[in-house]
Amino acid sequence: MRGCRFGKLWYGLCCLLLVSGCASRLPRTLAVHGSELDQGQAALSRFLEKACSRAVDADVRLGWQAYGQHETYPATLQAMAPSFLRLAVVDPLGRPFALLVTDGDSFSLVDNRHGEGYVGAMDSDLIHKYLPVGISSKELFFWLSGRISSRGLQVLSVRKAEQGPMFWYEVDYGDRLIHLLGLDKDCLTRHLVLDAEDRIMVDVRYTYLTDTTEVGQCAWPAKIEIYGKHSAAILSLELTRMYSFSPLQKKFFQVRFPAHFTVHRMQ
Repeated sequence: MRGCRFGKLWYGLCCLLLVSGCASRLPRTLAVHGSELDQGQAALSRFLEKACSRAVDADVRLGWQAYGQHETYPATLQAMAPSFLRLAVVDPLGRPFALLVTDGDSFSLVDNRHGEGYVGAMDSDLIHKYLPVGISSKELFFWLSGRISSRGLQVLSVRKAEQGPMFWYEVDYGDRLIHLLGLDKDCLTRHLVLDAEDRIMVDVRYTYLTDTTEVGQCAWPAKIEIYGKHSAAILSLELTRMYSFSPLQKKFFQVRFPAHFTVHRMQ
């Protein structure tokens, strides 16, 4: 019973944050040459060279939609590059529901409803059930902020959307997977991860608003919609209030369980 309850809680949090699913299609693109190729390469260079914030403190709304049902959960999000994350979720009545904290290497999960806690490594078998190949636990901030790490990045091709000004880049991070990046006006609007057969494993879509621009002229996503291969839900993370892009202290990403909690170590 305890394992089942944990599985449902963890699955919900991980899905709301990282993975979701629905049928997704590859973009229709055209080859580019000459000046258009130069424009595409220049756009990617500008995107990678921007000096953007490496931390965020905000209120968000997590959404889950599938089978005709739509649920939302208010939450607070604090994150810092490259992989520090603190997500505090409350139920519709405003009561503390759960707290998830990770530094990219390990995680702590607080289940306030049942007075239990869970700790373990991000590379554990449990995490791999919910964090799909292609999303590195050590780069969570980049996925949340609509950025990418340029470390080890190799551009394989540059193409243009069949309609509209968006450029598409096929890139390799050395993880034996192909990443497709869609840039529109120097913002990452879509990030897909494909397997060896060009099947979509993860599809993350970003929407931006002008009032989310931070110091350095980098827009923060106002909404993230996440689709995945192994789930039937469309999940989202929507910004409701931005507090700060200032650096955070690492103590924000540490958890002390109340004395009466039962803490389980997950393998």
